[in-house]
Amino acid sequence: MEYIDKEQEDVKKTFAGEKNKLSKMTFGEKVDYIFTYYKLHILAVLLVIGAITWGIHHAATYVQYRFYGMVINSGEFNESREQEIHDYLGMGKHDGFSLTGDLFTDEMSSGGYGNRLTIFVMAGQMDFAFTDQTGVDFLNDMGAAYEVRDISDSPIHEYFGLDDNTKYLVLGNLSGEEEYMNSFCEMLDKIEKGEIK
Repeated sequence: MEYIDKEQEDVKKTFAGEKNKLSKMTFGEKVDYIFTYYKLHILAVLLVIGAITWGIHHAATYVQYRFYGMVINSGEFNESREQEIHDYLGMGKHDGFSLTGDLFTDEMSSGGYGNRLTIFVMAGQMDFAFTDQTGVDFLNDMGAAYEVRDISDSPIHEYFGLDDNTKYLVLGNLSGEEEYMNSFCEMLDKIEKGEIK
């Protein structure tokens, strides 16, 4: 039995008429009818829901990195310290701290823009670095170091889990976040005094 649409010629369909039509159809006919006549409406609603969901997700999870540390000429460091520094600096939910390792002064570039270390430094993504003497020289040549500390016998070395060749802490503050840099230096002083372990 095929369903005959009596409102077919009527441009203005009523909700009651549509409901009446659907009530007389089998499940398969309902699916076919809805998909045939309302697929664009359904697609538009799904797109709007998707856009709203993406917007809410983006607003809730967006992080803007504002303070940067790096380990140069080594990949050995305690990665759990990244969250501890973030928390100690009092950063908000959408403020980020990045501690990057495995950046090497002798890394070959592919594309003529310099190695990854050079790119990070030129982008202002180095507020401090743990490095060896080669890294200190590299950062001095780039004009990125304003203070160099020997931390080879310091509790700082152990706290960050650095290897034996990584003997220096270089402060650069290239991001310009003075508040975070001051808090980080305060944290380093507390590590030196044994107040933070």
